[in-house]
Amino acid sequence: MAEPITTRSLKEILLFPFREPNWRSRFLIGAALVLAGYVIPILPLLFVCGYALHIMRRVALGEEPALPAWDEWGKFGVDGLRSMAAALIYLLPGILVLAAGMGLYFASSFTLPMIGESPQYSGSGAETVWPWVFMGSMAVMFLSMFLCTVLLAVGAVPLPMSLAHLAVRDQFSAAFHPREWWPRVRANAAGYFAAWVVAAGLAAMMYIAQMLVGYSVILCCLAPFVSAAGGFYVSLVGAALFGQFYRDSMGTPAAEEPPLLFDDTLG
Repeated sequence: MAEPITTRSLKEILLFPFREPNWRSRFLIGAALVLAGYVIPILPLLFVCGYALHIMRRVALGEEPALPAWDEWGKFGVDGLRSMAAALIYLLPGILVLAAGMGLYFASSFTLPMIGESPQYSGSGAETVWPWVFMGSMAVMFLSMFLCTVLLAVGAVPLPMSLAHLAVRDQFSAAFHPREWWPRVRANAAGYFAAWVVAAGLAAMMYIAQMLVGYSVILCCLAPFVSAAGGFYVSLVGAALFGQFYRDSMGTPAAEEPPLLFDDTLG
């Protein structure tokens, strides 16, 4: 049975991107791809997602987290496409709800004033209805934003475990077989929540660092580079963290007491 993630192993996960002999070049390639993703849609991020999935696979199968060489571009691209497609499917309900609400709001914003100024409706009293229709569309937009947040959260919660299952099985359909891995999450729900807290907290810290640099008069030009490096680092740590959780949870029957994610015993 795999050992649970301890405070010491958490430190190893947080620092592993900087311990390879060639970590600088490998890290810079990943950060450069994230930076390129700000200009070129999707394509550079395919390789970043595939790279992260490769790390998740290796950790989930029992290897120590490490930065692999960028020598399997085809494999990284295929894995990235599969992981992004799986993520899109999990998050699609929230995206569609938001798109519908925003679409209705912008449609009413552009069309209602033109209809109100049309001579055909002049003097018909319709101009008194348009403000109410506009306010209604605005209310629908805010409601869609709220529902989008809820649906995105519901889709994001199981996403790391589904991607780990996809990586280990090396099959796209494995991401949509929750019966094979969700009982393990329920058996160690506190550990899964803790993993999410670590990942989300790390992402928040990187975002704050980016904002501080962005609002600095002297360093604001470095904000995209800080964002790219921080985003790549978070993806690496998240991949290793949830890969480790997958390995530990899948090694423990759901009926048994699951291993703790964190253990302050250093001995």
